[in-house]
Amino acid sequence: MTVTAILPVPVGFAERRDAVFAPVAGTSPLVRIVLALETACDVVVVTAGILADSVREALAGQNFSRVHVVVAGSTGERAQCVAAGLLGLDDGAHVVLHDIEWPMVRAGTLDRIVAMLRAGAVAVLPSSRVTDSVKLIDAAGVLTATVDREQLRTVQYPRGFDADVLAVLVKQSGSDAFDELEALLSTGTPLTIIEGDDEALSVELPRDSDYLAALIENRQDLTGR
Repeated sequence: MTVTAILPVPVGFAERRDAVFAPVAGTSPLVRIVLALETACDVVVVTAGILADSVREALAGQNFSRVHVVVAGSTGERAQCVAAGLLGLDDGAHVVLHDIEWPMVRAGTLDRIVAMLRAGAVAVLPSSRVTDSVKLIDAAGVLTATVDREQLRTVQYPRGFDADVLAVLVKQSGSDAFDELEALLSTGTPLTIIEGDDEALSVELPRDSDYLAALIENRQDLTGR
């Protein structure tokens, strides 16, 4: 069964266009992410209407054969983007949901997500071990203890879902911002944890542009995969 990747570009980015369109190490975050996702999935980029022309222009000329741009309804918040991306998918379809603020996607992570979905998982979350020392402080700011990091994990994008499960989470969330992990945990839906990417990270652009460029340029594959 075909796996479809959904990449929301919600209305909030109308005030933060550099986070989507400004080149970093020669390629915009939008194009870099789509290049990576298209290696394993059909891709639906779902954008708020105010950003639609800019999204189409950024993707034009890339010779994408598996990428479609869809305009979200209503206000174009994240919930509407995800819901619009799910429209028209077959029952039981598999979905990889990404986030534009996570611009580096490794092929290995995508492959593991897709494999787990095809093996029957309904929700798949990449994670990595916490390697830093983590401390507890009290209300006065006094350090009181060291947390056992063996029980701690960072969670990452992209994330895999059975399309029907994701549709229910969006419908039940009641939040335009829509946090699928919080929605998932509140419903008790089975969650499969897989090995993530130690270099995956969320960035705030343009503030983190130099740091992101350095990370990308240190990778052999400059698409960030």
